[in-house]
Amino acid sequence: MVAEAIQSSGTRVEGFIDDGLAAGTLVLDLPVLGPASWLARQPPRVVALALGDNRRREEVAARLKEQGHLLGTFFHATSWISPSAKVDEGTIAMARVVVNADARVGRGVILNTGCIVEHECVVGDFVHLSPSATLGGRARIGDRSHIGLGASVIHLGEVGSDCVVGAGSTVIKGRIADGLTVVGVPARPMRR
Repeated sequence: MVAEAIQSSGTRVEGFIDDGLAAGTLVLDLPVLGPASWLARQPPRVVALALGDNRRREEVAARLKEQGHLLGTFFHATSWISPSAKVDEGTIAMARVVVNADARVGRGVILNTGCIVEHECVVGDFVHLSPSATLGGRARIGDRSHIGLGASVIHLGEVGSDCVVGAGSTVIKGRIADGLTVVGVPARPMRR
């Protein structure tokens, strides 16, 4: 998905870095260039972060920066990013994503297919907004949190860091404390 989103805007993708596939293997007609150790020996390159695990994506981003690589920020050709929105490095917006006026999106964020980030939202670093997730105006999402498929955070809603908002759930009021997994409508912490 990440490669196709990048290509949709006319940017050439050289290939993939993958520790689990042999160099030369084709994925979407693009070659696997090698494992992470191969990339570590290369001169600085622009790299797209295509890891679904938020914490792992953060770790890889730090390692890439230490090696001198640049974290690319890419938007699918059908996404809409407001001119007044600020989107930090390493973020990818898939097809039909909307980021509206004065929103702030952190580093290494995955804005998955059809998600909506309304006006003046603040999305922390290494967050994943799943397909069709919706953030109402001025919502705030903490670092490394995951907002599930079709989940919503209403206007002024807050989700702490390292949280999971389950698929189809709605954060209606209050602040979801750091580290919680919440589900339902209204979203409530899962029982342990």
